[in-house]
Amino acid sequence: MSKSVTVKFSKPSYEALRLRARKANRKLAEYIRESALNGEVVSGHNAETVAIAKNLIGMANNLNQLTKLSHQRGFHETHVYVVDLLRRLKAILGEYRQASYKPKPSSMGRKEDTT
Repeated sequence: MSKSVTVKFSKPSYEALRLRARKANRKLAEYIRESALNGEVVSGHNAETVAIAKNLIGMANNLNQLTKLSHQRGFHETHVYVVDLLRRLKAILGEYRQASYKPKPSSMGRKEDTT
């Protein structure tokens, strides 16, 4: 028993898959099936990075909604909310920068002057 599945690809992705299938001497459907069943999905992001990205996306959506609201009701009524949202965004970006900052080890075991 088999089941058909419809998958949509962007034109560049579709062309890249066709090229890879041709190089592997496979039909496109065979290549996709074998890749899906024998391939391994690797995530390049850890849970903390994903959480930060979701927070930023949520805040961007909130900012868009507040912008629409300010056009409807006037900027002064939404100014406090926008300023608070930007403050929170700045704090998240600061935390992200601190988390991704990795100091370089000093060469030859010398301590660097931090003054």
